[in-house]
Amino acid sequence: MDVTISPAFRADGTMVQLSELLTVIPDNVYVWSVIDFYGIGEAPEEFSMEEFEKQTMIRHRGFIMNWLELKMFAENLIQTVDCLIVGANYEDNISSIKLMKNDYSSCEIVIQAFDSSEWAVWAHDSTLASKLAMVF
Repeated sequence: MDVTISPAFRADGTMVQLSELLTVIPDNVYVWSVIDFYGIGEAPEEFSMEEFEKQTMIRHRGFIMNWLELKMFAENLIQTVDCLIVGANYEDNISSIKLMKNDYSSCEIVIQAFDSSEWAVWAHDSTLASKLAMVF
């Protein structure tokens, strides 16, 4: 698995946002899951951000979303500090236990943020992986 790891901040000091990464991913029917999240902004489903962050940790498959819900969530973020977000063909392919052990074999796309300092992205499709890497 070739993972692209890039700084979260550009040379001009602006931060690469999750919403920017999502713009290069074509519309899809993947099952998306937020396995881990810590950030600033508006949480989905009228949760407070603190409640949402807890929900991502206690659910066996993370916080499941469709593509439109994920894009809307990303648009309402001010900053992503830490996250693990995956896209898979089927909900049964998502196991937070496996994913937290860095086993992404059943995923099509993986997006991670680390301490507001770097992003790591991977896609099963090499063309999409290249597009994701070009965001940085």
